[in-house]
Amino acid sequence: MTTAQHTPVPQPGDAELLALCRQGDDQAFEVLYNRYRLPLFSYLHRLLPGRADVVDDIFQQTWLKATQNLGRYTDQQRFLAWLCRIAHNLVMDFFRSRKHFGDDEVPESYPAPDRSPDEELSYDQRQQALAAAIQQLPIEQREIIALRSQGIAFKDIAAQKGISLNTALGRMHYAVQNLRKILADFL
Repeated sequence: MTTAQHTPVPQPGDAELLALCRQGDDQAFEVLYNRYRLPLFSYLHRLLPGRADVVDDIFQQTWLKATQNLGRYTDQQRFLAWLCRIAHNLVMDFFRSRKHFGDDEVPESYPAPDRSPDEELSYDQRQQALAAAIQQLPIEQREIIALRSQGIAFKDIAAQKGISLNTALGRMHYAVQNLRKILADFL
């Protein structure tokens, strides 16, 4: 009995999919949406913890703006970075329209099955403290943390934010320093 060898079907790149989207190909858009929906959703949850309703709204607005502005997208950008920039602008608009910062609720943490109840309580407390500490940071530092947690490289963050690589690195450095101060009791 011989086993059939399966060769993986090559997935089209973003540039090819975007060219098809510009021509009105709904299937190409669906591939892009499925490719980037979870990273974008996660990015928004990190910027707006505990605000699922706002995250859902901005998530939908981001995709709507992206589809409306596909003609302005350049292939020199990473598509995810471009989506995150749109989302960032919408988050900033949200904060500006409400004239408040830092009053977000601490998100709930999910129990890990391999911990004892005491370990779980300690873990939950640390997670809540970290989430609260991140919310105390300036928005620029929160954004860097959210983007890095998505695995986006500093050079791509710098390009997305329109800042220098040193500025992106500096913001992360200050964020870590600030978190260390805020979380001194947990370290």
